[in-house]
Amino acid sequence: MRQFYLLFRHFILLCLPLIIFSCNESTVDPELFGSISGTVKTSEEAGSLPMEGVTITTNPGTTSVTTNSDGSFNLSEVNVGDVTVNAKKEGYTAVSIPVKVQEGKELVMQVVMGIAPPETAVPAEPVYALPLDATANLQTEVKLVWNNGETEKGDTLFFNVILYEDGQFKGDTIAESIMDTTFVAKNLKFETNYRWKVDVSNRARQETKGREWKFRTENFPKNGYLFVKDTLGSRDIFSWDLAENHLVRLTKDGGNELYPRISPNEQKIAYSSNKSGRYHIYTMDIKGEVTYKVTEEKEVVGNYNNGGGFVWSPTGDQILYGHYEELLVINSDGTGLSKIANASVNREFTQMDWSYMFDNHSDPKIVALAQGKLPYDNEIYLMDPDGGNMTLLVDNLKGTLSNPHFSREGDRVIFSLDSLYEDDRGYQNNAKIYSVNIDGTNWTDLSGDDKPAGTNDLQARFTETGNKIVFINVKNDEEREKKLKEIWIMDPDGSNREKIISNGEMPDLYNP
Repeated sequence: MRQFYLLFRHFILLCLPLIIFSCNESTVDPELFGSISGTVKTSEEAGSLPMEGVTITTNPGTTSVTTNSDGSFNLSEVNVGDVTVNAKKEGYTAVSIPVKVQEGKELVMQVVMGIAPPETAVPAEPVYALPLDATANLQTEVKLVWNNGETEKGDTLFFNVILYEDGQFKGDTIAESIMDTTFVAKNLKFETNYRWKVDVSNRARQETKGREWKFRTENFPKNGYLFVKDTLGSRDIFSWDLAENHLVRLTKDGGNELYPRISPNEQKIAYSSNKSGRYHIYTMDIKGEVTYKVTEEKEVVGNYNNGGGFVWSPTGDQILYGHYEELLVINSDGTGLSKIANASVNREFTQMDWSYMFDNHSDPKIVALAQGKLPYDNEIYLMDPDGGNMTLLVDNLKGTLSNPHFSREGDRVIFSLDSLYEDDRGYQNNAKIYSVNIDGTNWTDLSGDDKPAGTNDLQARFTETGNKIVFINVKNDEEREKKLKEIWIMDPDGSNREKIISNGEMPDLYNP
């Protein structure tokens, strides 16, 4: 019955990439820009003096700027068409001037601002415009728009924007004393009800409280791309569906969270973290929540292993990983830790894969890399899930081996090899992705001539459906750890290379 389920599941998954990968390319009409520059001065009654510190905004919105000491300002990229230029400064009457921006041309203007009259009336309640009350399915960046309402002419108004998360009685002031009537609320949560309001005050600090409106953000996206990238001194796990606004940071513990691996049922992500000082294996759900520490007694460690190499069992109830020379298996709830194999003398198991298929039939197998004391001293072995029938698949060749991974049918293994260079520090010059049959025959260079010169293809693994290989490409110089790593995909024969993510590593691609 399970074999029928797996075959049916993979039949469905084989069909999904035809949809997903056919949508990667799209055409977008180019945006056309002009520019606006000018000066702001006081009215003749106030001496026609240059005004410094005037806030200049536009509607439709662009970047907000303030005037220099000589009253000058510049907006370099403004969409062409009808635009309203707004000038505001406390103590002066706000000015709005409609203009027309033309492609590639600079519009030069002069703005005159008079001293605001004394304020005697309490500001009217703001009138909300967008989003409409109770709007649902909004993205996690929401543009809030309101109007001044009926206000005494010449008033200078200041707005506080308050946002409440569902169930909260006290909101967060996300914008304070702003003079604009728009604000973008960012970094909102998915699947969350929010309430918001705008309080308004004048120069005399007479305040009017706004009423509350509400909206709801969209459901958590079905992201099929998992990867790691640097975030302000740490490395964190992200998910993405390559769509705008659907890049989600899943880990925020402040340490290094690495090597995300989706479970076979696509409900959990295993990853390693050094937040306890050493790399241990954790799991979380696909929203980055419900985290659980799996390993306790023995961490993920080995020669040139920074917390990676572990893999789910085909049934998703166990995790396989290396602890020095030991190849260990542990239940996903942290129980049942046991050793299934020892590496040979002076070697340690550091990278591995566990397949439910072997040689095109149901026969679970493990492929594991045994790492020596030097980065280029390594071999690849095949074995049964209990560690039995261990056989050598790839001998200790010249160069550095890394990251063995089964094809979906279990008839071949891919890995990276830099066959032209050996360095005691682990630097590589020309690592390529190779494929070899499980009997050791039919070596194939999948990177071929399409790999950019001076780069390495690393961390290769088949996608869940087996119809693509996902990997990273990185420059080979000694500063490569400081450079952006790029995530690519290609067909199983090495054709149709395509960059999909410009800043990322340790990818795992599945198709929800």
